[in-house]
Amino acid sequence: MVAKGAQPGPKLGLQAAVHGDELNGTRVIQQVFEQLDPAELKGSVIGAVGANPSGMLANNRNWQLANDGGDMVDFNRVWPGKEKGNAAEQQAWLLWNNLWAGNATLFVDMHTQSRGTEYPLFIYADYRNPQVKQMAELFPADQIKADPGEKGSVETTFVENKIPAITLEIGKPKLYQPELIARSLTGVRNLMVQQGMTAGTLGTTAKEQKTFIGNEMSSIRAEVGGFSEVLVKVGDTVVKGQKVAVQRNAFGDTIREYTATHDGRVLAIGNDPLREPRALLVRILFNNPEPQCADGC
Repeated sequence: MVAKGAQPGPKLGLQAAVHGDELNGTRVIQQVFEQLDPAELKGSVIGAVGANPSGMLANNRNWQLANDGGDMVDFNRVWPGKEKGNAAEQQAWLLWNNLWAGNATLFVDMHTQSRGTEYPLFIYADYRNPQVKQMAELFPADQIKADPGEKGSVETTFVENKIPAITLEIGKPKLYQPELIARSLTGVRNLMVQQGMTAGTLGTTAKEQKTFIGNEMSSIRAEVGGFSEVLVKVGDTVVKGQKVAVQRNAFGDTIREYTATHDGRVLAIGNDPLREPRALLVRILFNNPEPQCADGC
């Protein structure tokens, strides 16, 4: 979808469902376009509601490959794609070269946590880039991670090409969460007001939301398979050594106990009681005081 303003200005790109089961962002983009008036808009807004149709149709986060009996590709690790790559790489190449490159001067890539886990309203942002930092803090997120990015991801591809971008994580997969969608919409509006694309005043930002900003994460993962009970909630403050999860066998016997690795804030939990080895139980966002982590580790 494209809304071209009556006057020139910035070009905002919005994308959702790079992972096929991460759907809150689709409703954010729809609501942005429902409320746009091109006659009053300076610049343009471009929205890609379903970047990964293969994953969406398969009800799965990954791009589905049919070759040789089938395989899966993390579509957020293959950007900017390959012109003659596999189907996922070609899709990324087409989106990057035929849609986004040259048509976006700032960008928000919308995700959620993976199936069986949950995030709050959370942002990955490369704080080495002042424009990215400013973008992130215009959103009333619960938590922000100052993050150097990940090669092959959408966000990092844009930042490497001098286009300020953030990854907006909107809660849980396979679910519309109206409160998180509404706050995400506030952030997009704030961004457009700050960029001079629309008139108005800023709504709630990270400052008013009292957003927790950290520079490193620690993921506590299951060591064995079993029934897990997570003892903390997303957003809880935890201290190092605090018991945060237990695992039990089929008879109810405790087989593992897990404690917080750092003082910090609970960023994500595994909300599916069935956990295989290496499955996420609790992720903690915290601040590492080492100088090399000032802008993210």
